[in-house]
Amino acid sequence: MENQNNGTPSPLPAILCLHGYGTNASILRYQLRRLTSALSSTFRFVVPDAPFLVDRPGPGATSVDAGPFRRWHSDKTIASAFGVSEAKVLEEARTVRELLRAILEENDVVGVLAFSQGACLGTALCLDRELRNGLKFGVFICPLFPAVSLGTEEDESGGIEMPCVHVRGISDPWKGQGLKLYEKYFVGADARRIVEFKGAHEVPNQPSDIERVVEEILRMWKEAE
Repeated sequence: MENQNNGTPSPLPAILCLHGYGTNASILRYQLRRLTSALSSTFRFVVPDAPFLVDRPGPGATSVDAGPFRRWHSDKTIASAFGVSEAKVLEEARTVRELLRAILEENDVVGVLAFSQGACLGTALCLDRELRNGLKFGVFICPLFPAVSLGTEEDESGGIEMPCVHVRGISDPWKGQGLKLYEKYFVGADARRIVEFKGAHEVPNQPSDIERVVEEILRMWKEAE
């Protein structure tokens, strides 16, 4: 689409994509390659690296994937598992919040698509009264629990009513965590749509699964427009 004022192309609306623990932006781009290809005429995809490093690949990645491997900040209840002191939890949350703020200010972000630990952050983003402005929909793939605080009281208030799709691997060993996230934070039928696929803790890549997820994303976007 052309900008009528200066003849330069108008950018497509963006989907913010958040990777899982122990991966990075490059790995998520590869994991999402078939999904993003199917949506490339409608959206562009903003895929940031998490700011904190870890020493090994996480769920959904393998040792052959290229590092450095990264993580988002953690919830207070599991910070010690990441070697993070309780005193640093809020500092890390603020770092991530400012990263998200900059991305949202620089891009026309209309949706969030998040995998694993990234879905904990994506959920927090959808709960945040300030940062969620402009978001129209969410896609949460094999999420973990709980949503992570973004350093404000608003992060944990209320529930998410915007259209959302929850993509679940039927053999995901953390499927119960995804169910807890779904039940605690998402309110109303349109925020609780589900797509299940034959897989574990991974981004689905079978054509039939991709087609169903794409259909849901396009449905949500059409309704938002």
